Amino acid sequence: MKIDKHLNLVIPIQTDTGLVYIHSAPISRECFEQYFLVISKTFAAIHAEGLGSLAGPRIAYLMLKEIATQMGKWKDVEHGLINEITRLSNAVLLTSSGWKSVPMEVAKTELSEDDFRDFQGYAVFFICVSAMHKKAMVEATMAAMSALWDTLITSLDCTEFVKSLPTSTEIENTGENQVQSSIPA
Repeated sequence: MKIDKHLNLVIPIQTDTGLVYIHSAPISRECFEQYFLVISKTFAAIHAEGLGSLAGPRIAYLMLKEIATQMGKWKDVEHGLINEITRLSNAVLLTSSGWKSVPMEVAKTELSEDDFRDFQGYAVFFICVSAMHKKAMVEATMAAMSALWDTLITSLDCTEFVKSLPTSTEIENTGENQVQSSIPA
């Protein structure tokens, strides 16, 4: 099995202060091997309940927590896997000087509790799908998730994603090379 490091999840979240993009990368092979059983059981439970891309992103974190608790491993999963998912995620915020990427751990204070839980659910679902499916199936499943939940899948890392966003600050006009319009103002 290969965990595709070239697909990343981007979650747009509209907050009271504006749009925030959360860029989340998949976990490493080593992290998957450490938590393979809880990830596999979470993935299987989501599909056994018929939830898939329709409801899976909303409940994936809760399903992971329930399964890990049943296994007696929630504290380990919370301190290991959940912290790793958070570490691999960055929030892209609009500032007065343009788009800025900050670690999710720092940015979570900018999000409501509901928005942060949404991020966790989407990210856990993404991790389960990325870890358990072959690449073609990952792309198809995440495309379905994107259509239903307004998320994005990108091969861009966070820095490249930030660079791809439209310019968010006004560009000053120097007055050079201006052509006068013949249309009356």
